[in-house]
Amino acid sequence: MTMDTTSVNESDRLRFVLAVLRSAGVSMMYQDANLVIRFAENLPASWPQGGTLEGATDEAVFTPEHAARIISAKRSVLETGKPTTLEKYRDADQKRHWYMLKIEPDIDADGHVIGLFTTITDIDDIKYRETVLKTLLRELSHRSKNLLAIIQSVASQTARHSQGLDDFLLAFRNRVQSMAQTQDLVTASDWRGAELFALTESQLHPLIGDRPTGFELVGEDAYLFPNAALHLGLALHELTIDSMARGALGPAGGTVELSAEEGRGEDNAPQLILTWKETYATPQHEPEAPANARNGFSGTVLGRIVPQALSAEVHHEIGADQMIYQLTIPDSQYELETQD
Repeated sequence: MTMDTTSVNESDRLRFVLAVLRSAGVSMMYQDANLVIRFAENLPASWPQGGTLEGATDEAVFTPEHAARIISAKRSVLETGKPTTLEKYRDADQKRHWYMLKIEPDIDADGHVIGLFTTITDIDDIKYRETVLKTLLRELSHRSKNLLAIIQSVASQTARHSQGLDDFLLAFRNRVQSMAQTQDLVTASDWRGAELFALTESQLHPLIGDRPTGFELVGEDAYLFPNAALHLGLALHELTIDSMARGALGPAGGTVELSAEEGRGEDNAPQLILTWKETYATPQHEPEAPANARNGFSGTVLGRIVPQALSAEVHHEIGADQMIYQLTIPDSQYELETQD
């Protein structure tokens, strides 16, 4: 059975239109050429309602500042016949709510503008997404600048300690790759950071493949915040390279243990004690460098760059039968998962 559309009167048509507006969450207002409100329907709950607005103007709805701008825009539509769109907010329930106003002219058969139709749509979700996006872009810009500054420092220090162009390119590429491995972990976590043990594996694998049996990870698998992850990744890279060149992962043989335990500082504040300890199978000759330092870029990274970036205390001990590198890291750089 089909509906006889000729039986639908104007009252029914208006009811159908209003039902559609309500289901779509759209408000509607009609004003005459003097901008007097003649009809308003489905307005947001916090607004003056339609029955109380008939015969009023936009000043009954908006603050004086917003009303002045809206009235100016509507007069322009009346004069030009060109529709326009505005975004305005109203404060209600101690919250700011944003709305989009689409203003369309009502044109009679002679082409004269005799009034205005205004549809009003809640755009709180859109404004929230815009705010989040702007925040993310600012954060991305900040982190990108920090990363570029670190790369610039790495390039400068690598060049200072390189024997030539080929030596520089090899070392610099490896260090940039190290930072890229860390960046992948941080990005995968939505910039929250990286787990210590996963970070260690990511630094070892490009250099030595799977972690050897003589390399142990023990203690707390701390969750490192982005700054700590990036700099510790660089430190782990340098420790691995050094160990391959002269330590337990290279000619000396032996074992490596990376441990992490939470302790308390003098002010009883939590701190992470991170220790890389190599025990040599073959004792090595006493190094020419002082026992608390390494020469070259590695020594700069391990002794100055990383501790300063993390506000950490550093202890670096190099002996004939072992090497210990220890960082004491404040809790502003990490967190531990709460155990049930």
